Amino acid sequence: MSLRSRMIRNVKFGPCSKGEISYARELIESVPANSLTIFDSCYFSADLMTSWWGANQNSHWLTPLKSNTRFEVIEQYADNDYLVEMPVSPQARKKNPELPEKWHARLVTYQEKSQGNHITGVLSSLTNRSQYSSQDILDVYFERWEIENGYGEIKQYQLDESILLRSQTVEGIYQEIWGLLIAYNLIRVEISQIAKEAEVSPLRISFVMAMRYIQDELMWCAIASPGTIPKKLKAMRENVKQFILPKKRKRPKSRTVRINKTRYPVKRRNP
Repeated sequence: MSLRSRMIRNVKFGPCSKGEISYARELIESVPANSLTIFDSCYFSADLMTSWWGANQNSHWLTPLKSNTRFEVIEQYADNDYLVEMPVSPQARKKNPELPEKWHARLVTYQEKSQGNHITGVLSSLTNRSQYSSQDILDVYFERWEIENGYGEIKQYQLDESILLRSQTVEGIYQEIWGLLIAYNLIRVEISQIAKEAEVSPLRISFVMAMRYIQDELMWCAIASPGTIPKKLKAMRENVKQFILPKKRKRPKSRTVRINKTRYPVKRRNP
């Protein structure tokens, strides 16, 4: 997902018998040039990160530092900025013999932790210090919250907070998921076009209001004559501009993580 427009670039999913890293590897062929991909910590592996880095020109990655990550500082650029070397596990080298014994990354740490569960730092392939400052690297990590907002738009508004999909077959579930994602992207495409015309960020246009307005207009377009559809689409874009949100105020306090009880059934082992 593009975090500055929330448009979905590519998706891979399937049975839970296959690991998330395996699905992530299937996305490597679609990595765009001159990009930075922000990964959750569960995706951190030498094989995936090095493959992602070499997938296209300037295709970089960034991920939070895990507490059990082993590394050795090779060079210190500043008080919280380092070049580190990490060992590659024998298991990873057995699966991919082309992996080196050790690999390098840039580590930028947080000098002050505002809360107990705050991440201690981030690892990235952005090793060029003249191009990428340590503060920029720390700041860009928190843009990953936009993907959570994107998931919220799909689950809360498109699915209307429905816990289960309607389909009862594997093929039907695949079709339903693809339908939801395509519909979401079509709305986001329209929002991006409208934002470009209004010269604002796509994130400043209300997804909920745009979705409902687009739904109504598409229903009318279904019974309208084909010649009037371009005119209706132009009018729709003009009307959606009224849903431009004000600029976000600066957060008065640091973002905190609140743990909620899950709505989904969880299988627990008997004590």
